[in-house]
Amino acid sequence: MHDTPMDYTMISFESEPELASFDAKAVGRAVEAAVGDGLRVVVEYDESEYNPLYLNDGVVDQLGGPEAFGELADDLHSDFRLDFTQQELYEEVYGEFGSVRAFVVVLDGARVVRFVAEDSGLYVSVDPEASLDGVLDAVDVGVAGDE
Repeated sequence: MHDTPMDYTMISFESEPELASFDAKAVGRAVEAAVGDGLRVVVEYDESEYNPLYLNDGVVDQLGGPEAFGELADDLHSDFRLDFTQQELYEEVYGEFGSVRAFVVVLDGARVVRFVAEDSGLYVSVDPEASLDGVLDAVDVGVAGDE
């Protein structure tokens, strides 16, 4: 997709969604409505590639600029592309509770939610003060609604 991130301004997408099996634009807008300025990053992905849809300029600067962000994004994708395998594993273990819809990582400086559909996912990063419930509701409705 992108070798280096472009200058993104929410919620006007610089990059059109291409990978998601759901309406990634609508989901991105729903997350923004839930967390406002707390939205840091929105990236759609599948097992082989990723597509940054929105990057907060402050996040790119914090990580050392577009090139450093691109390197981190490549490293992250090598991990979160495995979500589809982990989804199957967790569904085998926790099958009586239903299907796995998301993975959540809580960090000191951010919250990351990775929503997984059948063959694509959406990586959303928000400020630590942002409502995780709002993010979960916004993305789950958008991803589940298109399955």
